[in-house]
Amino acid sequence: MLRARVLRVNVSLLCAGNCAAAALLSLVALAAQGPLRNVERDVSAGKALFEGRGECTNCHSLDSPSRRRGPGLNWIGLLRTQESLRRALIEHPSMPPRSPAEIEQLVAYLRTLRAIRPVDPRERTREIPTASENVPFFNRPERAAEERSDALVQALEIRPRDTVADIGAGTGYFTWRLAVAAGPTGKVIAVDIQQRMLDLAREAVREHGLVNVDYVLGRDTDPRLPPASLDMAFIAHSYHEFAQPQTIMEAIRRALKPDGRLVIVEYAKENRLAPASRLHTMSFDEIREEIEPIGFDLDRILDFLPVQHGLVFTVR
Repeated sequence: MLRARVLRVNVSLLCAGNCAAAALLSLVALAAQGPLRNVERDVSAGKALFEGRGECTNCHSLDSPSRRRGPGLNWIGLLRTQESLRRALIEHPSMPPRSPAEIEQLVAYLRTLRAIRPVDPRERTREIPTASENVPFFNRPERAAEERSDALVQALEIRPRDTVADIGAGTGYFTWRLAVAAGPTGKVIAVDIQQRMLDLAREAVREHGLVNVDYVLGRDTDPRLPPASLDMAFIAHSYHEFAQPQTIMEAIRRALKPDGRLVIVEYAKENRLAPASRLHTMSFDEIREEIEPIGFDLDRILDFLPVQHGLVFTVR
């Protein structure tokens, strides 16, 4: 079974070896194919660059890290965004000079490296707790440092004009952070089934001088969001409390745009340092087994979170 510790992968990228000659040969081969026109061609070209003689496989393995000096990369496509891969390729001191086209080809290929088994559908057996009202715990001063909350929001790479729903907004701990990330041209919708929590979220947003947040009092089975209206649904430490998780997740899926993303953050059941009782934690497998059958694919793992699982899904 996969566990969180498996995902703590050192992903310093792609030392060079003797790359110059192989890169030249690869470019000659690519030139013969004509201009790149689609993702599949970028992936194919990136694979040629990665695997060419004297290239990245001198240092990096895709299946057996012990046989190479550098880290294995078979999880890299799940652990890094396109932008973070791009920065690593450009900024790594051992990388030889690459053209912009080569960088994009390598990024496209690396994003396909996501060694993860298919989810096994099974009946949910975990107990569902009642909605928490522990305001002091939600707003504890040390939380941001302990959980890397700001780094989490930054890693989501929210774009200007994005519409993000903070579902289970609680006291607004993440609501105002998401609103800052969305900027004045974006919008955040705070959703909660408790009016008291929405009032606290509104207060937190007001304290930070933000005006790009709407508030929705949801129901146990319905977040009350319009179809195809969201670029992202963000659910932090709330999904495990959904009274009817399948029904509400189906509604959330309908509310996402075709290219929308779903973010689930839960304290990790596998981590004994998680600051929550077992009833308020979930395992990596539990999240996947419940979310993916509804019509989502795991796209990224936020592996830098210290005591939480952070999983980013796309609509299938």
